[in-house]
Amino acid sequence: MADVVQYKLERMLDELEDLERRGLFNRREISEIVKQRRKFEYRLKRPSPLKEDFLAYIDYEKKVDELRLLRKKAFLKQQTGKKKNWKNSVSDFAGVSRIVEIYRLATNRFKGDIQLWFQYLEFCRQRSNGRMKKALAQLIRFHPSVPGVWIYAAAWEFDHNLNAAAARSLMQSGLRACPTSEDMWVEYLRMELTYLNKLKARKVALGEDEGTLVRNIQEDDEKQWRDENRDLFMTLDEKTKEDKASDVQDSESKENLDLFREQGLSILRTVYNGSIEAIPSSFSLRTRFLEILEATDLANSDEMRKQIIVDLERDFSKEPEYWDWLARHESLGQKSRQTMAEETSADHLSKAIKVYEDGLKAVPSTKMFDLYTKFLMDAIKKNGDGKGSEHFSNHGQTLETISQLLKVYEKAESTRCISEDLACHHVSFLLQLGKLDDAKVLVEKLCTKVFSNSIQLWALWLSIELRCIQDQSHCPSKANLSPTFDLLQDVLNKVAVSEAESLWYMALKCFGHQRHHFDKLIKTSMVSVTKFGGTDDGFSLSSSIINIILQRDGVQSAREMYRRYLGLPHPGLVLYRNCIELESNLACAGNIDGLVNARKLYDSALTTYDQDVNLWRNYYLMEVKLGTSEKAAAVHWRAKKTLKQTVSLGMADL
Repeated sequence: MADVVQYKLERMLDELEDLERRGLFNRREISEIVKQRRKFEYRLKRPSPLKEDFLAYIDYEKKVDELRLLRKKAFLKQQTGKKKNWKNSVSDFAGVSRIVEIYRLATNRFKGDIQLWFQYLEFCRQRSNGRMKKALAQLIRFHPSVPGVWIYAAAWEFDHNLNAAAARSLMQSGLRACPTSEDMWVEYLRMELTYLNKLKARKVALGEDEGTLVRNIQEDDEKQWRDENRDLFMTLDEKTKEDKASDVQDSESKENLDLFREQGLSILRTVYNGSIEAIPSSFSLRTRFLEILEATDLANSDEMRKQIIVDLERDFSKEPEYWDWLARHESLGQKSRQTMAEETSADHLSKAIKVYEDGLKAVPSTKMFDLYTKFLMDAIKKNGDGKGSEHFSNHGQTLETISQLLKVYEKAESTRCISEDLACHHVSFLLQLGKLDDAKVLVEKLCTKVFSNSIQLWALWLSIELRCIQDQSHCPSKANLSPTFDLLQDVLNKVAVSEAESLWYMALKCFGHQRHHFDKLIKTSMVSVTKFGGTDDGFSLSSSIINIILQRDGVQSAREMYRRYLGLPHPGLVLYRNCIELESNLACAGNIDGLVNARKLYDSALTTYDQDVNLWRNYYLMEVKLGTSEKAAAVHWRAKKTLKQTVSLGMADL
């Protein structure tokens, strides 16, 4: 290995001598470069070099080459006004060649790393070193089933080499290798239309044609407006000879334009039909084709657009996504002018609502209602000038949309197509409108009937109840809070602690300061922990209750409480850790019983979690810090005997 590394370094001798001779690097810098390269070469000659080794070497060589270029530019700048005598030599090419060689070794070693291949290709493209074709051929040979590879290769041929025939051949080969790739079909169509538009632009530059295949939406709107208001303009029947000659020239240009437009439509129809045969179940592919069609000015584009929409309706009329797309497409309509009238916008919205209603008849599902409500909510926010959902506009159109949204929520509930999220959105929307009583009636009905185990709805119900109580009295009494507490206690008895974390947070926050209700919560928590067990990570209900008692009643009451929880069948590792932390802090503060209780807690926890390395390590470190050396040695010996793997409990490994 040393001989190979030394041989590679000796081959760099000409390059290094050239750098020193030209004054770009001094002897000390060249020695450092040799030292770094030797280190990287040894790393690459290991039995199993890592990808990071190759990338670090490449990054270093790129920085060296960038520094060389900067110093070369500075030297040439200093030679202004003098005779410049700088010819390219071996040092001008050696850096790029070495980076390419390292990339080649890396890609041979990690053939399946697509990201590494593309880094290699990007470097070749930026430096234009002539290795691009060879690298692309290797990548296609190793990864023929990756669509991005074919698209990248075709884009390079089309944009860099200006070889449309080679790009077309690559895209067609890619379509044969990846016939089910949506991106391949879409990019192939974009490439063909771009090439056709380039031919059109060439004709325009030669003065043989005019216009472009890119649709100008503003001109189309103005033309449509003139056609609709033709009576407002005065027509001139008399035309001069120059006007007639201009008309003849315009007609010839229009025929040429129509030829390009017809050819573009033929290409789009051919690619579209081929993609439908290859991927008949893809909805997004057809919508992407429609977007391309609407962005280009092709002959008979309206007929093609109708055909695509008919195909979508035929194949996807039972999918909620189709109706959502169709409604949003209708709501946008044709891209209108900025001075579009309000009635037109309202007309588009009514068309979209009609489409959604038809979709509900065809696909009466929860997903359909969810998409419908999201659309209406977006429309409300848009008409509210983006001020947020709590500042809805009093605009007539906005009020109609709000009314329609409420009807949709009610229809989803009556048809039993309502989901938990949709129900939560309904209640939240009523709260945003300020209809507190209606929200309270609705959430009570949902929680008691359809979604009796929904934590989100129960949390909404309890928040509404507390809000009503606070509106009635700033300092609610025990009698006022009792009905709400009974509701909360009822649902907490049914659901596991891990699923009802938000409810427990709300309960402890609202009733933690009232001893009567807090004592009932402690009993409920005891039942829940006994029934469902404690947690080994994350939220710990018992720890939260102990912290409240510690702050309110002191250390002794907290100790009594955690002993009650630890007496349950499965208290959980989080409770042990929190109790140990409490006792350790007390021991550090000088409490006599703190260290003794902490040891008891560790011993009790290790009876259940004897394979927890961190628990043993923390026990050992506590003895080192607060206990005696004999105790620490005993803990270390027990850990080595109990643990299945050999570990060290020392400070160096933490």
